[in-house]
Amino acid sequence: MMMTNQYPADKNQMELYKKFPSTHYLSNPNNVLHMIAWCTFWRRNMHRFVQDYLKISLYLYQQLAIYLMGISNFICIIASRNDAKSFIIALYACCRCILYPGTKFRIGSSTKKQAKLIVSDKIIDELCEWSKPLRAEIADWSTSDNNIFVKFKNGSKITVFVANENARGLRSTGIVREEFRQINKKIEDSVISPFQTVRNQPYMLNPYYGENEVLQEDPVDIYISSSWVDDGHWMWDIVDQAYNGMQKHNGSVLLTFDESITLKHHLKTMKQMLKEKQKQDPITWKIEFLNLRVKGSLSSYFTYSMLMNRQILKHVFYPRNTFDIKINKRNKYAIPKQDNEIRVISCDIAFVAGDQNDNSVYSCIRGIPESMTYESENNTVEVKQGYRRQYPYIESNQIGDTTLQAIRIRQLFDDFNANYIVLDVRNGGLQILYSLQKVLYDEERGLEYSPLRCMNNDEYAKVCQDPNAKTCIFAVNATQQLNSDIAIGFRKNLNENKIDFLVNYNTAKEEILAENIDYINEVDLDRQMEYENPFLETQAMISECAELNYEKMPQTGIIKIHEQGKNRKDRYTSCSYGSYFFDLLENDLIGASSSDYDYCTLIN
Repeated sequence: MMMTNQYPADKNQMELYKKFPSTHYLSNPNNVLHMIAWCTFWRRNMHRFVQDYLKISLYLYQQLAIYLMGISNFICIIASRNDAKSFIIALYACCRCILYPGTKFRIGSSTKKQAKLIVSDKIIDELCEWSKPLRAEIADWSTSDNNIFVKFKNGSKITVFVANENARGLRSTGIVREEFRQINKKIEDSVISPFQTVRNQPYMLNPYYGENEVLQEDPVDIYISSSWVDDGHWMWDIVDQAYNGMQKHNGSVLLTFDESITLKHHLKTMKQMLKEKQKQDPITWKIEFLNLRVKGSLSSYFTYSMLMNRQILKHVFYPRNTFDIKINKRNKYAIPKQDNEIRVISCDIAFVAGDQNDNSVYSCIRGIPESMTYESENNTVEVKQGYRRQYPYIESNQIGDTTLQAIRIRQLFDDFNANYIVLDVRNGGLQILYSLQKVLYDEERGLEYSPLRCMNNDEYAKVCQDPNAKTCIFAVNATQQLNSDIAIGFRKNLNENKIDFLVNYNTAKEEILAENIDYINEVDLDRQMEYENPFLETQAMISECAELNYEKMPQTGIIKIHEQGKNRKDRYTSCSYGSYFFDLLENDLIGASSSDYDYCTLIN
């Protein structure tokens, strides 16, 4: 009777012990009431369940996070790198499944590998190693690519899915969207959100419970991501919804963690963080580590989102090194050409050796022809759409010497199997053009390069004395009008998704460099850095472009792009000049194709 007063129970609960054999632990009515009391306490204090039952120690911020998640049904977590957000999600998923029998918990992301890591690395390899009670709750598990799940003895189950159209028809009582900023909004609305159902247990068929509003459970929605640029992306609607709901105490919670958590709990050392900061460009550092909600400047001609949204390319190119050339070793990082593909080395030149604020930049650009096919009853017509520009390699240096720069351009021209060189010939750039039109000897590689000829300026081309020289150097002698056309064209191609940049450095470390045996086994840090450089240069180019300001000249309408303070625009110039060259090729390509037909295609 004392237990009944201490832990009030209804009539059904008071009779529950009678349903168990006399040898069962729950055949004792006091034990039943103890179980109900502990279950209620742990559901309301999930962090205590982790510590008391699962025997897993938590940092204070993790305790607070697990507690708030346990009492919420709309959860948004924005956290910087190395803040153990995946660990928190994995732990919460296990707690939810144990405390709420029959839970259908789904973990989804834009890639199966990303979601799988929570099950394979965090739950199976990590949490189960730390907690015998957790292992005892699990009936079965699988990490095979086609069947990733953790099944609990009480009927709950954690499964993984890829956030695409193929996920239609799944059902859940709780969903985690891992790195949800990478998930398409249409998929979220039409595929993922309809997953959610109520966790209806058999006891809810009893009107005494089923008609009690207090006992009605809402499904749990969890959104977790690193930060991103605030450019109207739908992730910020979720963040604002969670924040506003938390203020109204409607079951929502917004949790954010920055690099101070990482340092406080020794997830990374200060030395590591400083090393990371030296590698990162300013905007990536603000987003990935400071966890800031970054907005672009109104005076920027190229926005961060415009540029970062085109970081989708994973096929990186690396030039050959001297040793491989001398032993005649094939370049394993060479990219085979597609049919009718055009390749360009686009160069912006600097002339002060060692000047860290003045870089020569060489961009390797692939121009991949694209077209659309229209079919009718009588014939099939292919309409050419121009070139997709891919930037698999960007290099910067402070060589200074014009002959040495010409040799480096020739090295890249051969290694990349390029068709053209685009060269800014203002100031001293003309000297490099003249060097490229002569025989060059490469002492480092022990090779001699035959002359190349300028293709668009007869005066420059006269310098070349070799009648058999390949005509492939496009000289850019920019005026205000031409620079305006180049900027407008570059922006247009970005907006029309015709440009692909390498993925960001952190994605590269996790998905590309982590799979590269040469990178992993390399003991020379400088050589290892060479594998990282194309991604770091791409990040620097994006930061450089986004920091450029513009003004529109009132009478001419010309767009004038200029730097802020001591910022540079070397990488922008190299990349945009190359893109402009493809604009010219497109005019020839599309003009030639349209002349074959008696109609034109109008795109609204």
